[in-house]
Amino acid sequence: MDLDLFFETFAAAGALLIDPNIVVVLLVGSIIGSVAGALPGITTTLAVSVSLPLTFAMSPEAAVAFLVAITVGVNYGNSIPAILVGVPGTPTAVLTAIDGYKLHMKGESGLALGTQYFSALVGQLISTVFFVALVVPLSQLLYVFLTPELWALHLLGMTAIVALAGKNVFKGLIAALLGLAVAMVGPDPVSLISRFSFGSFDLRGGFQVVPVVIGVLAISELIRSGRQVYSWKEVSGGFKGRFPSFRQLRGMLRPIGIGAVTGTFMGAIPGVGGVAGTFLAYQQAKMWSKTPDEFGEGSVEGIAANESAQNASQAGEMVPTFGFGIPGSGSMVLLLAALTVHGFVPGPLLIKETPEMLFAATAGLLGAILVLALLGWPIAKALLHIVTINRSVVLTMALVLSIIGVFALRNSIFDVIVMMFFGIVGYFMLRYGYSTAAFALAVVLGGEFEALLRRGILLVNSDWGEFFTRPITLTMVLLSAALLTYGIIGTVRDTRAAKRKTVAQKDTTPVSVSPKTRTDEKDPQ
Repeated sequence: MDLDLFFETFAAAGALLIDPNIVVVLLVGSIIGSVAGALPGITTTLAVSVSLPLTFAMSPEAAVAFLVAITVGVNYGNSIPAILVGVPGTPTAVLTAIDGYKLHMKGESGLALGTQYFSALVGQLISTVFFVALVVPLSQLLYVFLTPELWALHLLGMTAIVALAGKNVFKGLIAALLGLAVAMVGPDPVSLISRFSFGSFDLRGGFQVVPVVIGVLAISELIRSGRQVYSWKEVSGGFKGRFPSFRQLRGMLRPIGIGAVTGTFMGAIPGVGGVAGTFLAYQQAKMWSKTPDEFGEGSVEGIAANESAQNASQAGEMVPTFGFGIPGSGSMVLLLAALTVHGFVPGPLLIKETPEMLFAATAGLLGAILVLALLGWPIAKALLHIVTINRSVVLTMALVLSIIGVFALRNSIFDVIVMMFFGIVGYFMLRYGYSTAAFALAVVLGGEFEALLRRGILLVNSDWGEFFTRPITLTMVLLSAALLTYGIIGTVRDTRAAKRKTVAQKDTTPVSVSPKTRTDEKDPQ
């Protein structure tokens, strides 16, 4: 690892943290994220997409720090309703809802929220160090990559999302292919001749990435959330209880460490994300605990492990995003989309050519930790009342902000129409089990994916054999094939298991005989 770049990253991040403009965006981003996370159904992807238009007037460094702070805030805020009303803001807070809500109902709200507050901050801090330690050597390895290797890396990223993110790899593959088809609309990457525009002037330049991505990832979630009904339970007794004692906090350090390591490394695997990391961390913490029977019944260690893991997974998802240019989640796709708005080309050479983006991301992580360390506890108290806000108001405001933001991008009604169209497409993809993340990632990487393939073939004089037999390229193509094969085997196995379960249920269903006599049968008497 390049220790000079490692220490330079933290030094540069510290310099950004004393910039008044960066301080303001970090403060606003952390609060927006915390409030958004506390509202069930408002995911990290949705919070980032709604806030994305605000970055158009910012500098690139401020935009990255702002969006990173929002994601940190969402991960912090989504566990507050899980503890207070038993409704997790996102799937990563499910286990916190089990243990945290039981502590709250026992009158130990302060202990539950204090554990969540302390574990989230410490886990995020540990994962930030891991993030820089992992992404620096990855970015250095890419110095030897040429066009064929970069193409294979894009292939690996899309294959990982398809193979690991969804339950049905075939549907994920279809979604990715559709995303590539959308990315091919517009100028040819080599000849620059417009194609697939169907005579439309608006399509001659292709689809803009931001409207498509916001539509398929955010508007689809708004539509789905609008069709869901949440039943709030009354919070009896309100917020009460003291902050955990020093002795109690010291007892959380082991599960916090387990959660931070597990969450970071699981989050760094594209397509796996924070949910798998939280469940694995919770299981490991239970295994190492002296009181495993308390897990699921109001365990402080369970909350600590889950909160540490879900917050650490955020930094983990940023490792492939900045190290390889492969988004680790839907929110990271939007982060790369924001970079395209500011003129940067998402890809594995991003840090090499613009290391200030790494500095800004690190500043976003550290700055959000500092803001939440100061305001996290008061925010938890305030959100006790905010979590019961009428969700229809929140969803309507999110839709309006998305429309205004996309229109402001180019002052184009066509972009708004594109966003709404792909929002409807994304909703039906979600409804029928197709991966919107795979679709969005293919749209973001599709143009560069095709361009690298075409240029790489020209680089080797159209010799396909030489293109695919380059050692690094061949390794990543084989790894992509292995991931796809793994996903196909898993899909086939799960499908067969589901069919066997269905058949078994039919066989055990009692047959009811109607006492009525059929009208087409004669009375034997």
